[in-house]
Amino acid sequence: MPEQPSLSSDQTPGEPESAPAIRMSDAYERIRSAILEGVLPPGGRLSQVRIADQLGLSRTPVREALRLIEKEGLITSKRGHQVVISQTSMADLDELYALRIKLDTTTVRATVPELTDADIAAMSDCLTTMDEASDPGLFAEFDAAHREFHMIPIRLAGTRHADYSTQLNEHAERYRRLYMTQPSSYQQSRDEHRAIMVACAARDGEEVAALLAQHYARIALTIIAQIDPAFEPRQLRSAVRVASQGRDGQERKLASERRLARKSLPL
Repeated sequence: MPEQPSLSSDQTPGEPESAPAIRMSDAYERIRSAILEGVLPPGGRLSQVRIADQLGLSRTPVREALRLIEKEGLITSKRGHQVVISQTSMADLDELYALRIKLDTTTVRATVPELTDADIAAMSDCLTTMDEASDPGLFAEFDAAHREFHMIPIRLAGTRHADYSTQLNEHAERYRRLYMTQPSSYQQSRDEHRAIMVACAARDGEEVAALLAQHYARIALTIIAQIDPAFEPRQLRSAVRVASQGRDGQERKLASERRLARKSLPL
């Protein structure tokens, strides 16, 4: 079994590892971040006792933190007070990105028309930060701006939408890090995000939904092509079809209205 990395990040030289009195919420954030960032790799085992020692906590807050993380599906409990980091898989990727497409595209259809000029300016600022953090070594800075970019229109739908979308986005980070290692990934991502912002500035919710579905799907399909080209992402493809129906349906409706208008014109 590989040695587990230390979770203690705010220890000062000469200070005992168990000195900081970290609350359960801090333990939750730090363990969860270590999983999402790949510091604690898929399939790795965690000992509640060792985590408690490293974080300077009793077992109770650690156990509660792990219970919350398990509810998100990032770990599974084993006997003997051990937990196992959930494996990444193409089936999980398929489900994850299908859920993101279903939730976020439905949301932006309703919220994009309500975006303010300040919201668009904030999205533009995020794109600037993403451009400046285009080096793979600056992934953390890029990803923070990337998350904020996508959340600006989502938050208008309310707290429940925002919280669930945030969780799905964070879980996608384990896979997104694979995608961002591709040389052309930043440029392609930049172009897609700019197209999304232009559609947001036009307050075109249907166009944003279609672009978002294509953006999410391309990232997922790129990762699948890298890891398991034979895998068929049925849920993902189905979600994209549903997300595209809104725009296609609207175009058909407009075409029908134009035909009816032409028929009603006097000769």
